[in-house]
Amino acid sequence: MVAATGSPFALFNEVLPVEEDVDAGALIEAVEEVRAAGLSFRVQLRERTDDQLLPVVHELGLEEDAGASWPAMILSAMLTATSHPEKGLRIALVEDKAGFEQFVRLGAGLGGVSPDLYATWLPEAILDDPAWGLFIGYEADAPVTMSMSFHADGVAGVYNVGTAVPARRRGYGWAMTLAAIMAGANAGCTISTLQSSTMAMSIYEAHGFRTLYRYRAFREPTNATA
Repeated sequence: MVAATGSPFALFNEVLPVEEDVDAGALIEAVEEVRAAGLSFRVQLRERTDDQLLPVVHELGLEEDAGASWPAMILSAMLTATSHPEKGLRIALVEDKAGFEQFVRLGAGLGGVSPDLYATWLPEAILDDPAWGLFIGYEADAPVTMSMSFHADGVAGVYNVGTAVPARRRGYGWAMTLAAIMAGANAGCTISTLQSSTMAMSIYEAHGFRTLYRYRAFREPTNATA
């Protein structure tokens, strides 16, 4: 499967298997497709499940990106997920252009990039899709934390959870994750999924998430032009 936004960020142009048994030719074709489009990209392989494809990514000249290899986690008791309201934090669903622009500025600041560059993977039209939810957390009316949710086929995906450094270690990350989870629950979802950073993994485990498998990320060599 190719999931590409056309953004210059490789994170948002990915080749990843979704079936249990993936044909090597299909992987090669997908990589050739994103290369032909001139996109920066990553190939994500599931550890053990996709190990038969490791020789293929090496033959394609890709190198492993250990810093982008994250666990895929699942919460199957999402309706019991709870969190005490975090003192001083107000969470709002983004519903209009002004809120969207604030979401982009916050995400850009957390990522250390310009808002214009950040917006290359996130179109404002996403607000018109009821399957998506964008959330901003405010501390004293200042936006300091964020998350996104997407729900389909009974599964709620949690994405883009981040908190400004001065506002960390106050429980905001889990509060924003929960907002995304409950958006899915309210839409009838019974399972939630996410990919966790090393820093946040213990928090998610404490709230009932378990690891299904770890993704291994592969990219063009760092000295290659992509």
